[in-house]
Amino acid sequence: MFATTSTASATDKECAAAETRPREAGKADRLAVFGVTTRMRLVLLLVFALPPGIGLYCLETGLIASPGRMLGLWLAASLVLVLPLSRLAARFVVLGDIAAINRFCAGLRRGEYHRRLPLPAQGDDEHEVLRLMRDLNWLAHGVETRETWLGALLDETKRRERHFADLSRSDALTGLFNRRRFDEALPELAAEAAASGHPLWLALIDCDAFKGVNDRFGHPAGDAVLAAMGRALLDSTRDGLDMPFRLGGDEFAVVLTRLPAEAALSVAERIRARFAAANAHGTTASLGLARLDPARDAKPYAASLTARCDAALYAAKAGGGDRVAADPQDVPPSGRARRAQAGNRC
Repeated sequence: MFATTSTASATDKECAAAETRPREAGKADRLAVFGVTTRMRLVLLLVFALPPGIGLYCLETGLIASPGRMLGLWLAASLVLVLPLSRLAARFVVLGDIAAINRFCAGLRRGEYHRRLPLPAQGDDEHEVLRLMRDLNWLAHGVETRETWLGALLDETKRRERHFADLSRSDALTGLFNRRRFDEALPELAAEAAASGHPLWLALIDCDAFKGVNDRFGHPAGDAVLAAMGRALLDSTRDGLDMPFRLGGDEFAVVLTRLPAEAALSVAERIRARFAAANAHGTTASLGLARLDPARDAKPYAASLTARCDAALYAAKAGGGDRVAADPQDVPPSGRARRAQAGNRC
């Protein structure tokens, strides 16, 4: 209860201070019209000229008959009023400007670099406080400009950092993720799939007779074949769920997530068919497919899964290429029959 009360009191104080600041700022604006020297002259006039004038007026009019009595009253009033009048005079002469400077500096500490002190037109014989306030305005302007420049520079640096990070994880020719990204992503995805129980498939892909294309038609034709494989992989996979990679040369890989066996086989067959249809040089693709199985794949799961998938790819190439081969334990009988029929049609 006490903590709540103290918090409420602090909030009330902050609100009261927030309401007081505009009033104090208005007073500072009015005081800024008069210089320190002018205000000091007004104070000295009130202190040294006004009391004797009032005393002479009282003597002439007979309000006070005795000069001694008037002097005693003057001394008594001076003793009583010296403290409040000195505070009022000090605030009127210079402390009002200092309070405005303190509020201005507090705003700078909070990051309010757009704030400026209200000042009259610049003159040749300005007093030091006014020069200080003008210098603080220039300081705030410089800090605001530098802050804007640094913010723009930081945004540009972050943009370039993201750009170079993307370049370091992507293949320029095909637009796919590269081998570095594959080595980073597969262990994470495999561990996540093993923990959640969701299906995870890995497909390794080789372009059949790719070396012959380079030898016969040249490297530009080989690049066109690789670009065709990249388009086939991007068109056949789901953005945000599946990840296609170029591992190097004519070697590719695809990670398929949350798919049953029939759907994973369909994606692999679709990749093979689209690549064969898009390739002008008659190059085909061999695909090896394997499903993560924590009961069979020893940790680290990625290495064991890759080894089984690589064995399936070797079986596809040994069978003549242009086909999809999968680990028999990962594919149900219906899927194996459909895959065999597709291989026979090829």
